[in-house]
Amino acid sequence: MTAALRSPESEFTALADHSTKLFARPFTALLRAIAASDEPARRRAFARVAAAIGDTMTLADLYGRRRVLLESDFADTRRFYAPTPELAMGGRMPELAFFAATPVVPDVPFSEAYDDILRREPRLAQSAVKVAELYRTKHAFALARSAEVSLTEAVQRLVGRAVKEGIPTPSASAQVAELGDFTTAYAGTVYRTNLATAYTAGRFQQAKDPEVARILPAMERYSVTDSALRRGRPEDGGENHAAANGLVAPVGDPIWRTHAPPSGYGCRCGIRMVARSELRRRGLLRDDGTVLRFEPPGFASFSAHPNFGSSPDAIYGGS
Repeated sequence: MTAALRSPESEFTALADHSTKLFARPFTALLRAIAASDEPARRRAFARVAAAIGDTMTLADLYGRRRVLLESDFADTRRFYAPTPELAMGGRMPELAFFAATPVVPDVPFSEAYDDILRREPRLAQSAVKVAELYRTKHAFALARSAEVSLTEAVQRLVGRAVKEGIPTPSASAQVAELGDFTTAYAGTVYRTNLATAYTAGRFQQAKDPEVARILPAMERYSVTDSALRRGRPEDGGENHAAANGLVAPVGDPIWRTHAPPSGYGCRCGIRMVARSELRRRGLLRDDGTVLRFEPPGFASFSAHPNFGSSPDAIYGGS
């Protein structure tokens, strides 16, 4: 297997930055159908949006599961990098992990991408059917309906503004042209948010496997610490994701019900698995095997977007 060394942060960034244009195409088709009041085209476009969402979330969930299995394999063979003193408490630890650069929304049929990841990681075969059924039915249509409502409201606002200003109602093509940038940006937000949600949900589900939990009993939350990280500033709209950077807790800790990423639209925070050996070095593992929670300085000021109040793991009814 061809592989490259990547951190969890760089893996997710690669996934999140890939295929947004491809993902936006069915959203634009849906907008065009709504503007033209073409009901048959609207139904077809809606189905394409639902398929894009369902396929993306299915593959992202499986990627998250695969990532946990690889981390467990490497931790079990003691091939994690040893942490440096500077990263001792609350810092992010470098680690060894494989990442194969198959896009989450690839230019191949879903079935090919689905089969490809199962060939790469046959241990996912048992759970993959449930994952696909969950996202491609229940969640895909609910999220597609939400997207349809948002695009319909955008068209209605545009038409309403024309009526209020006493100008001719824009044609369907003019509406599409006017709302094109909005639709593309909106599709990108939907893509990244649902990608992050499913990727994290998959990691939580796989982390519950007893063999994985034996080796990797905890998780650490990390943030991409650039200027876009929400820190509780006025421009952050009350969100403070930075305050939870470095949180360490057992996989089953109730804290993850409210503090698992994503914590807002476009949130780039993530989680990484923490090996038992690392927990011991950091003083977070008792002699009886109990994992201690570590809350970074300023943790109490953490705040998520109001729409992100539960763990992605709740997708499966687990938390």
